[in-house]
Amino acid sequence: MATFIIAALLIALIGVVGYNQFFNKKKKAAGCSKCADAGCPLFDQAQMMKQNSQKKA
Repeated sequence: MATFIIAALLIALIGVVGYNQFFNKKKKAAGCSKCADAGCPLFDQAQMMKQNSQKKA
């Protein structure tokens, strides 16, 4: 009986992780603007270039 309970919990956990990773549209990044939280080097460079161009103008 315990084997079935553990198996059900594992399958449910895999299902939740799969749903959040592939099907949940609420938590998806909306372009590169959300990438700053993850420390994206391309975003950091783009932000620096943008700030520099604003300082010059």
